[in-house]
Amino acid sequence: MAQTIPDDQLAGQLDAIARNEVAGLHELYAATKARLFVVCLGVVRDREAAEDVLQEVYLKVWNRAAGYDRERGAPWPWLAMIARNTAIDWARAHSRRASLDGAKYLLTREAEFEPAADEQLAQAQESDRAMRAVEHLDEAAAQCLRAAFIEGLTYSEVAEREGLPLGTVKSRIRRALKVLRMRMADG
Repeated sequence: MAQTIPDDQLAGQLDAIARNEVAGLHELYAATKARLFVVCLGVVRDREAAEDVLQEVYLKVWNRAAGYDRERGAPWPWLAMIARNTAIDWARAHSRRASLDGAKYLLTREAEFEPAADEQLAQAQESDRAMRAVEHLDEAAAQCLRAAFIEGLTYSEVAEREGLPLGTVKSRIRRALKVLRMRMADG
């Protein structure tokens, strides 16, 4: 994922939220709302619903900030996972399922939340690094990762589609994410 806000800044905002400091939530919201909205929109594919889901995301962040652990990973993936899971829960509750069309829909709507030019450049460079890192994964792991995080499939849906046990899919994705985190941290 593209990241232009320093991890220390995001982690500091999460620490402030964990101390029930509303200012921390305001800062985090201002720093992440556009990107988290895009995550939500990519799954639910409905602007109004994505706005509702985003509101729920920040409620969850408020309630779970004390559980964020810097040692287990960077703040952005933690926030993105909350957004993705909240959006998937909404989609399941409303009998909708994300598909490859979601990526096309997302691209047409993303311009409404376009960041400044310097931020776009930084995001593009970070995205390129992430995509190059994915290309170095073994194909089975990369395929599971793409299905879960780009197509929006649940781990169970990935397992069914790939004809694999659920535990195998979870292990492949967990190992792939670990490798990606290491490669992204190495720069």
